[in-house]
Amino acid sequence: MQIYQPKDGYCYNSDTLFLYDFCTRFLKPRRKVLEVGSGSGVLGLLCARDFEIALTMIEKNPKMAELSLVNSKVNKIQTDVILGDFLELDIKEGEFDVVFSNPPFYYEGVIKSKNYDIFCARYEENLPFEAFLKKVYKVLKPQGEFIFCYDSKQFHKVFGMLYACKMRPLCVRFVHPSNLKDSTLFLCRVKKNSKSQTQILPPLFTHINGEFSKEVQEIYKKGGTYSIKC
Repeated sequence: MQIYQPKDGYCYNSDTLFLYDFCTRFLKPRRKVLEVGSGSGVLGLLCARDFEIALTMIEKNPKMAELSLVNSKVNKIQTDVILGDFLELDIKEGEFDVVFSNPPFYYEGVIKSKNYDIFCARYEENLPFEAFLKKVYKVLKPQGEFIFCYDSKQFHKVFGMLYACKMRPLCVRFVHPSNLKDSTLFLCRVKKNSKSQTQILPPLFTHINGEFSKEVQEIYKKGGTYSIKC
């Protein structure tokens, strides 16, 4: 898949591809799917390429929203791209079967980028997680699902908010930079109004003995993305 990205600004990374692979475990055809914070559109477009889904993408940064639209046209994938702040948009309640997102999770206190595009994409103040979660709950159908990734160091905070919002984690997978290092990211599938127990999946190690793990190589191959800076 050919993906146009900004020369100066935020570009998708391995987190997005890991989330894409995680989403493909659970997506089903003919579902109404919303991506919040689409960036250049790579996550949603990969999922729409692999599954017959009705995809809507929301992006608050005009430059990135335009790239989402361009990339959908270049790859001949039908999607609706909405420019706006998800928290402020008037979206019909119970509209979507699935919401997925790679949200900004850099917390208060870290040094902030002076690049506007990077600032919007990485820092939680641009999409506070608790407010985000409450809005996700509203736009999901009664048994709808939310699939996302987040900073492992904030796992306790995220799970507390999920339970408070009546969103039950169905499964979690931790991502580690290597088999010798702590997790830096977790992937999570959540269901609205569920009472199921949480399944902890085997970890994803990105590197083994200094080389990309076999699973990561397979994920990159499955994604098949080719980036063009513009």
